[in-house]
Amino acid sequence: MDFKQLEYFVRVAEHGSFSRAAAALDTGQPFLSRQVRQLEVELRKNLFHRHGRGIVLTDAGEQFLAFAKSVLQQFEAASQALSKAEADITGRVVVGLPPSLGRVLTVPLVRAFSARFPQARLTIVEALSTSLHERLVADKIDATLVYDPVASSLTQVERLVTEPMCLILRKSPENAGLSTVSFSQLADHSLIFPCEPHPLRSRVDAEASRQGFELDVAFEIDGVASIEALVGNGLGAAVVPYNVLRAGLHASQHADELLICPLVDPIMSSTICLVTASRRPPTLLATKMVDMLRQVALETLVLPDDAREAWLNEAKRA
Repeated sequence: MDFKQLEYFVRVAEHGSFSRAAAALDTGQPFLSRQVRQLEVELRKNLFHRHGRGIVLTDAGEQFLAFAKSVLQQFEAASQALSKAEADITGRVVVGLPPSLGRVLTVPLVRAFSARFPQARLTIVEALSTSLHERLVADKIDATLVYDPVASSLTQVERLVTEPMCLILRKSPENAGLSTVSFSQLADHSLIFPCEPHPLRSRVDAEASRQGFELDVAFEIDGVASIEALVGNGLGAAVVPYNVLRAGLHASQHADELLICPLVDPIMSSTICLVTASRRPPTLLATKMVDMLRQVALETLVLPDDAREAWLNEAKRA
């Protein structure tokens, strides 16, 4: 149980609806539902009666609501006292983000940092995961999010989110009705990949080699937006993680022209990890920044329940 879960529960109870509470909290309804359900599982009590017209507190929920409000009030008082001290923290912290995650996380991360540490400075470095890992080991950044990092005695790795990979391609009469793409079908497409070395590309290359075929890599492009534009113009297909889609593909000028298919047989996924240096004592600001980065990433990047269910259903049908 954590204070965020208590807050989510109280807000849902006050609004009498998951959707209204999610709008007030500026978060996704699936994420909010999952957090409240985790709280119920931990308490071993149902806090809400769920029915077609909405939700109603159970007897246990009524009792727990009073407790939760009291705890949150005490926490708010303590938080305000600590915030005064945090507002005086100075210094500089450097965070690394892959470009695909930078599109999703930079704004909420900067907003949270500015509100909490007005006297401190934040630098965000965008680079490929391999480069970010090297900079961390070289003491040039304090913490980074990377895809599928290599184990090392010089770093501490915390797995945060596992997200599925998919193939995006331009819609055409030939692929109308296509819902999933078997990995072996990548051999039928001209592909656009980031330049080597790149964790996602390395994994796809390794699986293609295991299955005994060669990928047709038409273009090597590092820019996520450029890959999106090339696919939208019919110049190739690309393998991308789910959060790249959330970051911009669905809202892009090419959204209506793109077909997005889960990659199955095998189902391919990548893991977003929070990595810090294991042999360097962190500053107070860096320690608090790691906590903030973890929280923002988990709230922003966790695959929504409805998307995960759709993905798994597609994989089962493949």
